Amino acid sequence: MPMTKVEVMEYECIKCGYKWINRVDGVDGPIPKRCSKCKKLNWNRRTTTPKEIGFRRRISSLKTIYEYQSFYWNDKIYWPERLTQQFLNLDPRPTIAELERVLHTPVLRLDSQNQYTRRGCVPYPSKPGVMKYDKEEYIKLLKRGAEKQQELMKQIIDTRLH
Repeated sequence: MPMTKVEVMEYECIKCGYKWINRVDGVDGPIPKRCSKCKKLNWNRRTTTPKEIGFRRRISSLKTIYEYQSFYWNDKIYWPERLTQQFLNLDPRPTIAELERVLHTPVLRLDSQNQYTRRGCVPYPSKPGVMKYDKEEYIKLLKRGAEKQQELMKQIIDTRLH
């Protein structure tokens, strides 16, 4: 009895984890439209949660926010041209934990909603929760925060590419 090895495509649903083989008349069939167990149409597409959408939107606006701060303080805060897009377009996409880590790294958290509140104010060292106005320290913290965020993005990009 002769034996031959047959290779077939196995499909896996992202939603329920079910694995199956789609065969029609003994040969590979077309890519299924639905999961054969849970019957979902988007069985092969990863969904984006509202939380992830918000994090991605805030990260995409970081360069603009730092440019506005640079303009206001007349002190250049460098942000590489395509770093943000390279980071957000990684394959596989950055996880929510990685997005959150990039956003919440700096000492002064800036986003489009709070970039104008407490401008120039830094935490008072001996009194937790109290802010004081110090332009030079504020600019130093802004630059250090931008550098940390850029460094984190570069590290994540490097781990995915190598």
